[in-house]
Amino acid sequence: MQEAVPETTPMPSITENVVKFKQTKNPYYLAKAIFMVLKRGRTHELLYGIYCKAVHPASPVTPTSADIIDPILQDFEENKYIYKREFLSVPQLKEIYGDKFAIDKIPSIFAGTRSESIIETEDSLILGEYGMDNNSARIALVTKDDCVINDHYMHESGIRHIHALHSLGNTDNNDFLVATGDRLKVLDEWSNDNTSITYTKRLKRFLAGYTAMVRVNGEFYFGTDFTARPNYIEMRDGTKFFFPETAYTMFVMNFKAIDDRYLLALSSSLDDFGSLKALSIFDTVDQCFIYCESVELPD
Repeated sequence: MQEAVPETTPMPSITENVVKFKQTKNPYYLAKAIFMVLKRGRTHELLYGIYCKAVHPASPVTPTSADIIDPILQDFEENKYIYKREFLSVPQLKEIYGDKFAIDKIPSIFAGTRSESIIETEDSLILGEYGMDNNSARIALVTKDDCVINDHYMHESGIRHIHALHSLGNTDNNDFLVATGDRLKVLDEWSNDNTSITYTKRLKRFLAGYTAMVRVNGEFYFGTDFTARPNYIEMRDGTKFFFPETAYTMFVMNFKAIDDRYLLALSSSLDDFGSLKALSIFDTVDQCFIYCESVELPD
């Protein structure tokens, strides 16, 4: 007989129930995971994942010269500590940016940020908040003298935190993109005049909780965040490139542009699935993956 769970014990997550099902093959855990998906309004994600699995297989890896691959891998090896630093607390932000911006002005309620949710300009630092509770979706504009907090997403049901930010790179303004999670995964456009940040418009309403964004050779590429489901790199026009088998069911942690042609992608499974990592290299000119292997990051 199953022991009663005290009311103070947190309920297992969807992912934890999936893991228990895989370990025990007990259909109770699968049914519970499906029930939680339905209850939390994430049915469309589940159905979309099933569709992708059926229609879009993992991409092949196209053999490429070592003269191209080796320098990219060497750069990754030399900068592994940067990729490991996926989340930054306010004290860590102070160590990095404290001599440029007023990090001390960030309020104590700000949980911290993912490394993919930082935009640095000459006059300001924009930070997307990422925390594990239901109140961690603020955006901070930190200047040399002050910090302004925008709580726009705190009033939108289904948005739990900010997944990623990226500058639009306009020459005449400081517009930027915002991708959110958890249940509500949207892509929005914002503006920044270095004294305030303002929501402008919604670009994508569904399945847009990208955890990484990068601009390569004038085009934007977005990385998806689906746990234990097919993941891909997506362009702004909707073109999708599904990851090779090694990274296929891992969410994207980081993107990095190399030589304004190659896209370096670090993917990960959740800790519940063993916290495995994979490194992929995507050629944006030939539009194919030229490398994808498991990797280890330093402790």
